[in-house]
Amino acid sequence: MLKKTTLLFAAMALLMVCCLSACSGGWRESYESFLDDLVGKVDVNEELQNIDAEEVIRDKLAEYSEGQTIWFQFDDFDGDGTSEAFAFCGKAGTEYLEGVLWYVNENYAAELGENGRWENPEVLTVEGTSFLFAENFEDGLTYVFGIENSKVYETALSGKFENLEHQGGKDFTAEFTSFDYYEDEEAAIKEDPTTKKYWFYLENGEFHEYGADDSLRRADLRKYKAGSEVIDIIYKQGLIDELLEKYYPDATAEELDYIAEEAGYFHSIMLRENGIINLNFYGAYEDCFYITFKVSGTESEIIDCGRGFYLPAAVESIATYPENEAE
Repeated sequence: MLKKTTLLFAAMALLMVCCLSACSGGWRESYESFLDDLVGKVDVNEELQNIDAEEVIRDKLAEYSEGQTIWFQFDDFDGDGTSEAFAFCGKAGTEYLEGVLWYVNENYAAELGENGRWENPEVLTVEGTSFLFAENFEDGLTYVFGIENSKVYETALSGKFENLEHQGGKDFTAEFTSFDYYEDEEAAIKEDPTTKKYWFYLENGEFHEYGADDSLRRADLRKYKAGSEVIDIIYKQGLIDELLEKYYPDATAEELDYIAEEAGYFHSIMLRENGIINLNFYGAYEDCFYITFKVSGTESEIIDCGRGFYLPAAVESIATYPENEAE
């Protein structure tokens, strides 16, 4: 609506200028300057070209797709001077959209997956690069697509994580599900999987993971007050109170004594470049546990804990690691 209003106003102003062309050039220049200051520079030809390009792309989508166009985002997403669109065609349910995600340019349309159920898609621009984020309702995974040179591609994170979220700036978080209930893989896969948050960032238009240096020692964690306190608690009672309350809420005094005796053996301490420290350690009954700290300067705080072990990286092919190894 805003574009149409701006275009109409500019056209009327242009007509007025033409009708008054017999007047002095100075008056015309003053009027055009006034118009530019009021509504900004308006390129009528560019506005018309954008409208034409969008109509061409919508027509191209209609050639390939079936069903109603429920969602449509049009722009020059990769900044190469050629417009493209992401779209969703199908039908809207009360909880999800059912149909197909599309990428469309002036020459063709491409399906971004098979017909299915999806949450509302979103185009997000971060650090000057635009991506389509779409969460699949059936598997809960987030699918991420980008555009380069007017060609669509699926990113390295796509379809591997749940709840991929932008945290501001270049940083993202996502939840990764794996079978690490026990250290023994055969035993772990017989149990329920664990879901843990991992950390990512965008640089030069590509996603990377904050990989971890897993060579830290207890002394490295004891440099922080919260870390030192946790080590002492684990030595004393096997698990911190939050883990005891969550996983052993009805434990007897005898069971608590057993946990304190059998748990608390450290597996690894990991440091990530964004100031995240993951402590992996053994619990009683062959359970695996983690505690996650966030380091800020000389301080640290616990931000998460639960069952399972953290990996140095969930997607090793895109992971980067701290340059300075633990001393």
